[in-house]
Amino acid sequence: MEKETGYVFLSNSRTSALEKDGEIVWFPCPRFDSPSIFSKILDEKSGGSLSLRPEAKCDITTSYIGDGLIAKSVFSTDVGRLVAIDFMPLAMPSIIRIIDSEVPFSVKINPRFVYGKAGANIAIKSDGISFRERGMEGSFDVRINGNYRYKGNGAFQFGRGKASLMCLYSKNFKYGLFGASGHVYPEPKEALDRTQEYWRTQIATARRSGIFVEEYKRSLAVIIGLTYAPSGAIIAAPTTSLPAIIGKGSNWDYRYVWIRDASYAVEALAKAGLVYRAQRALSFMASTIDLSLKNFNHPLFELDGTAPAAEEELKWLAGHRNSRPVRIGNGAYVQVQKDIEGEFMNALYTYFAISKDAGFIKENMWAIDAIASWCGRTWNDKSTSLWEERDQKQHFVHTKLMNWVAIDRARRLKLAVGEDDGVKDLNRISDKIRDEIMKKGFSKKHGSFVKHYGSDSVDASLLLLPLYGFIDARDERFMSTVNRIIERLGAGDGLLNRTENDYEGEDSEPFTLTNTWLARAYIRMGRRRKAILALKALANTSTKLMLFGERANSSTGHALGNFPQLFPHAGFVTAVAEYCSADLAQV
Repeated sequence: MEKETGYVFLSNSRTSALEKDGEIVWFPCPRFDSPSIFSKILDEKSGGSLSLRPEAKCDITTSYIGDGLIAKSVFSTDVGRLVAIDFMPLAMPSIIRIIDSEVPFSVKINPRFVYGKAGANIAIKSDGISFRERGMEGSFDVRINGNYRYKGNGAFQFGRGKASLMCLYSKNFKYGLFGASGHVYPEPKEALDRTQEYWRTQIATARRSGIFVEEYKRSLAVIIGLTYAPSGAIIAAPTTSLPAIIGKGSNWDYRYVWIRDASYAVEALAKAGLVYRAQRALSFMASTIDLSLKNFNHPLFELDGTAPAAEEELKWLAGHRNSRPVRIGNGAYVQVQKDIEGEFMNALYTYFAISKDAGFIKENMWAIDAIASWCGRTWNDKSTSLWEERDQKQHFVHTKLMNWVAIDRARRLKLAVGEDDGVKDLNRISDKIRDEIMKKGFSKKHGSFVKHYGSDSVDASLLLLPLYGFIDARDERFMSTVNRIIERLGAGDGLLNRTENDYEGEDSEPFTLTNTWLARAYIRMGRRRKAILALKALANTSTKLMLFGERANSSTGHALGNFPQLFPHAGFVTAVAEYCSADLAQV
């Protein structure tokens, strides 16, 4: 099937933007989780955007320059071409467009503040235009170079030749491009050169891959692009309310740091050799641990480590492809998810196994002890699942597994740094959890592990059992579980659904992360060809720009859900790194 170009993802590790066919349709400012200035992706008519288009009919091709997140779009007409380079300079809520055109073209700038709710007062400048949020101090300034004339209402007509737009959001208009300090901001070409060098060095420091080379590097760029540089926090996705299933109401805000998702990203970064980035993300997550309550008393946090905002609906927006509601905030923050301590502990252990950084482990022993203590006391309680099924608590096998992982990794880390206090108790608890999972989490009737105690269903998360060393991947009980997962969750084209009877609707679509789990399980089974096929099936769901969504449409293969999604990109990097590693003891 034909791949779609999809949305272009731009990021400077402070905020991000999405672009489609030369039009910026999403741009929250000044942070990933801030209200957006351009929200056309959520409302075609009134969301606001920044568009660029030749006057003549054109074909558009878009690609990334090098390994980073700098985009190049070529608009081809019968009478000439327009080439536009779009990127976000570091450390600023800014988008820069550098244009070289053989044909006349138009630019339309229509910022709509507060997710399309608030308009702007326009002020024309000698070298650009300023949009001031009505009744507020914020501004969106655009400095313009080139042969142009203003047509009114944010529209500009350009002649042939070179041009550039530097766009900058400021919380206070006095600090904008046309304020007293406007001269400190870089020239577009200088900013491009420095941004290119930044991305080149970031990806060049990673370990090389022998398979899926371009997809691997793009996935690393996405993980870096989803990292909030000031804190090291890694968000799940840069968007809100792009539906995982069109018209089913499964529209959520993913612009937060899920401990689970970020832990997967830490594993990917560590296995790709970017250990410093992995350490920063771990430090951020450790800073959110509460010693008096459940260690991670929310499954997700804001970029500064505080509790996320309450979930609310933006009723004035029509929704992506008219799929309502549009939500900001995320109600999952009130869930008690008991698997996430295990994901964090495994990420911490993976970091240590690769970096040998005993000092970092000793520095965070307080967190290790706290997590081991909490999980040791509460592992036998019911919990919500990793899929965040609302109002659904069970003895989920995956959750029990992750409690075992938390205890096991605490035991291993303590022994590794010479602190054996309490290790005997940890051994006893881990054995008890293992025995219960093997007794209650395995169905002799079906010959497989099951989703939760007493269930007849399987769940893709059962593929994780050997990935954490709980069971050998060649154990007949696990191999029969894999066969049943493929039989019951197979969605065609080598893809998998995440669970049976998905709570988000009967028409659930393949979940992209699951193929990375399957590939990693196959690697441990020694079935390397099948691992490649599982990764290839996943790669086939990416856009032409090698970006993954949360799900893939089972008919078209097109990406669904908030985009791009951290889960599959992190999983892809981890699976590729493991495939290329000669030492599975460290993976």
